[in-house]
Amino acid sequence: MKTLRLLALLLMSTGLALAADLQNYTIRLQAQRDGSGQGLATLQVKDLAAGTLSLPLGFAAAEELHLEGAPAGVRLEASPHNGMTALKLQIPQELPGRTTLRWSFRLKQVFQNTQPKPGEKSTLPAGSRLFRHAFVNTQEDVLGAYRLEFLLPEGFMFQTIREQLPKLAKSEVEPRVRLDKLDGCQSATLQCSKLMQGDGLSMVLEVVPVRKSWAWLVAGLTLAGLYLYYFRDLVAAPERR
Repeated sequence: MKTLRLLALLLMSTGLALAADLQNYTIRLQAQRDGSGQGLATLQVKDLAAGTLSLPLGFAAAEELHLEGAPAGVRLEASPHNGMTALKLQIPQELPGRTTLRWSFRLKQVFQNTQPKPGEKSTLPAGSRLFRHAFVNTQEDVLGAYRLEFLLPEGFMFQTIREQLPKLAKSEVEPRVRLDKLDGCQSATLQCSKLMQGDGLSMVLEVVPVRKSWAWLVAGLTLAGLYLYYFRDLVAAPERR
C-alpha cells in the first residue's frame, strides 16, 4: 500500500490540464514467449471538454503508441515520468455524450528481472517470472472502473498471486484478481471500481512454465491394468460352441 501512495504522489505531480468523467479504463496486455508484450487500451469518457487529458499508462517504457480509434483531430503523446509512462490526449473540441478512445502500445519486457545478484540465492524456482502492475487514478473526478487483462503465451501458467491490492470491501463480489482463460490463454484480470483521486490498485503474479506431468497417465494405465486383471472374465471373448 505504501508503494501505491508513493506512486500516486509521483503521478499527480505532473499537473492535470483537464478533468473528465472517466467511466471505464480497460487494458488488455498479451505477453509473448520472448518476454515482450502487446497492449490495447480502451477508455470510455463522458462529456469530454476540449483541452489536454493526462493519464498514466501504468507501464514503463511503452513504445509504438498508436491511436486505434478516436474522433477526428485527437492526438496522443507519451513521455516517461518517474519510471512510468505518462499519456497526454489532445482534444481539439468538446465531445458531448460518450466517447471511446482506443490506443495500442508495445512493451519490450513485461516481466521483472528476477536474476539474483552475485553471491545471492534466488528465492524463486527455476524458470519463474514475476509480473507486476500498479495503477493510480490521477484525475480529480472518480474513475468509474479500471480493468487490466493480462494474458500469458502458450506454455506458461500462473503459479501464485503474490499481491492484490486494495483489499476487497464488504460490498464487493468480484475478486480483486481473477485467474481465468481469455481467447484460449491463461489470464489474470485486475479490477476495481469507483477510484477517487489518489486511489490505486496493484497485483504481483508469479509465472512458471507449464510442466507436463506423467502421474495421471501412469495412474490411469495402472487402474486400467488392474481392471483388466480382476475383471478378465467379463472382458474375455465368449467361447464358441
